[in-house]
Amino acid sequence: YILAVLNTELPIARLRPGLLLALEQGPVVISSPTGSGKSTEVPRWCEGRTLVIEPRRIACRSLAARVAELEGTELGDGVGYLVRDERVASSSTHLLFATPGMVLRDRTLLESAHTVVLDEFHERSLEIDLLLALLLRRQQRRLIVMSATLDGERVASHIGGVHLSAEGRAFEVDIRYLSGPDVLPDASDLAGRVRRALESAAKDPGDVLAFLPGKAEIEACSQALQAVRGAPYTLLPLHGGLTLKEQRRAFEPARNRKVILATNVAETSLTIPGIGVVIDTGLVRQTHYHEGRAHLALGPIAEDSAAQRTGRAGRTAHGVCYRLWSPTARLQPRTAPGIHRESLVPLVLAAAAWGERAEDLPLLDAPKPYALDAARADLKAWGALDSQGALSASGRGMFGMPVDALQARLLLTAKVTGCLEDMIDLVAALSVGRPLFLSAPSEHAYQDDLRQAGCDLSALIRAVRSKQPSEHAISAFVLDEVRRARSRLRRMAGLADTPAPDAAGSLDREALLRTAISADPRVVYVARTRGRDTYFSNGGTELELARESAVRNLRAVEALVVLDTLGFGTGREARVLITCAAAIPLATIARAGLGQDRLASVQLDRKRAVAKVVAKIERVYAKRVIAEREEMPVGEVAREAIASLLERGSLFRDAVHTTRSRLARSALAAQLATRGHVACVPSSTPSPDLASFLRARLEALGVESGEDLALLSASDFLAPELPYEVQSMIDRDFPETVSVGDASYRAEYDLTQNQVLLHMVKGSRRDPPPLSYLPKFPGLRIAVAGPRGIAILRQRGGI
Repeated sequence: YILAVLNTELPIARLRPGLLLALEQGPVVISSPTGSGKSTEVPRWCEGRTLVIEPRRIACRSLAARVAELEGTELGDGVGYLVRDERVASSSTHLLFATPGMVLRDRTLLESAHTVVLDEFHERSLEIDLLLALLLRRQQRRLIVMSATLDGERVASHIGGVHLSAEGRAFEVDIRYLSGPDVLPDASDLAGRVRRALESAAKDPGDVLAFLPGKAEIEACSQALQAVRGAPYTLLPLHGGLTLKEQRRAFEPARNRKVILATNVAETSLTIPGIGVVIDTGLVRQTHYHEGRAHLALGPIAEDSAAQRTGRAGRTAHGVCYRLWSPTARLQPRTAPGIHRESLVPLVLAAAAWGERAEDLPLLDAPKPYALDAARADLKAWGALDSQGALSASGRGMFGMPVDALQARLLLTAKVTGCLEDMIDLVAALSVGRPLFLSAPSEHAYQDDLRQAGCDLSALIRAVRSKQPSEHAISAFVLDEVRRARSRLRRMAGLADTPAPDAAGSLDREALLRTAISADPRVVYVARTRGRDTYFSNGGTELELARESAVRNLRAVEALVVLDTLGFGTGREARVLITCAAAIPLATIARAGLGQDRLASVQLDRKRAVAKVVAKIERVYAKRVIAEREEMPVGEVAREAIASLLERGSLFRDAVHTTRSRLARSALAAQLATRGHVACVPSSTPSPDLASFLRARLEALGVESGEDLALLSASDFLAPELPYEVQSMIDRDFPETVSVGDASYRAEYDLTQNQVLLHMVKGSRRDPPPLSYLPKFPGLRIAVAGPRGIAILRQRGGI
């Protein structure tokens, strides 16, 4: 009875009649502040089988448990939830909470639902946006889109529905700033600054909710606060990696003041009773797309997010929010949707799995064309899409894995190359997105550091298999999560949850490297040194080594296989740091067949009866020479080598000299034709330069090897002459050379400037020749280059 009374008093309750009526006509958009009751009440009002899509696992579990309690049913009976690795539901479940990823991978969830609720739509993840587009494509009429912060009218217009809004219940919140070393939110000494904020809030009423950017920061902060002697509070973490039982502790009464250390899952998805104080670090870890590469970056939150966090302190009474940044900081007004800041690989892959092209779907915000092209290029490089853009068998395998696309590609390739178990351990360590080691290689007192060998790949795998993590500077908290991910991946591969004890020490590093390069050759980066700094490039964005990387223990590194990076900073200050890599020699890149051949030099060996072409060839990857060799050139390099010999006069000198002259006269005639010269007829094709002509002739002649030189003759490289009448008139008015008795000049024509410049090639004349000694050069300015500089003999424009 008490629960029923409380729930009728929730602000969302007044929307029920209008919602049920509108839902019979089509989609509905509900915008209502956090704490209004929409996430627990609206799903209960729906008829038939109802699917509630929640962006976060923790919200799925908590909301399902709360709604089951309100409905008076066992969790997993009438009300259930579905998240990764956990399904608490049965055939009698009529109200199911599920995460977007689970819904995308099981289309029967949508097909069997009478009503679909998209909750917390403002988070605008790629999966949420895609699901809305797919629901619109299949004309899901009983659709409810809900959010705490949302442009409801815009979304309603997009889906062709009705917008309903409800007021929330909020009290005033005092905002107090505790500035850090920077104006903007900053990650330095985060645990210490949270502790000082907690001391400042000692006399403020209510429990404390501290927003931290991730699980690693929660763990570090928890350790720092636990070290405070006689602290009168109970520390409780709150994030998606906890069990339902562990999550519930944050919502239950405690003997002491509760200090809840949470990720932004507590920003809007969940309402925690009793919160009077919010400590906001102002930080969030999000995926960003920078110069063709997606990476996780730690950065400031936007204004809308800061407002939501502040509001958590005013749900039941007057509250206080401590912001750990300067009041003069200017945050971005709104959080950008994922479709505009992330790699679109997951979007394109998931759309293809549903038989759709991302650009053809009714997405709320259109993806950027360049980001779509980059995503499609990645997926084609990984073999996930066929030539028509449809999902391949490999792509279906990648889509079904609970890791990102590149990591899935690594696993599929490892299955073929025979190092699957090693790769599973490595991918499991990478997939959690948090450092496995407690400190950088040079900042610890652990003698048995697994990173001493200078290879992050080996160090991570050995850490996952470690029996004594405390001896190797390994985070037990992260290791536990990694091992759960490993078990998940092993089950998907048909293996036992854990490897056999005798396999723990074996590790084929070379096989791992070959597999990674085979899976995606772009993981290879070569070193470039500028001053004291070393950068790594694969032809795109330059990366730097993070201080956490074991590779920093090595003195000289030629190249790397890079499997994980971390973004740092934003805008022009953005940098991408390498966190997981293995050093390789340049020879490994060449053996893998990467890079392109480039002609370094060529010479003609005339010691034999038949002259032989000998070329020095460089193998180049990301603008760095990775190998050199001397050989008889073939293919494009052979044509380039012979063309080089022709251009410098080592082959068929006279014929090439004649061709150079003829091409120049043809180019001049073409220019004169565009200016209306009576002797010249405009041409539809531009006149080639000598290099282009020679290469085109070699290709037309079918030259494929340096040995084909014996089949060539001078006549093969003679350009056609101009018609006699044209040649005569041009030679009269625009000659190639001019002789004035004591000097000879070469004429250089620049018709864009209406000028002829005469260069002395023979003679000792110091002064320019008299104008009367020269041809008319009709319509051109006449200039002479001599010992005293350039002299202008005549100014005139136009022909």
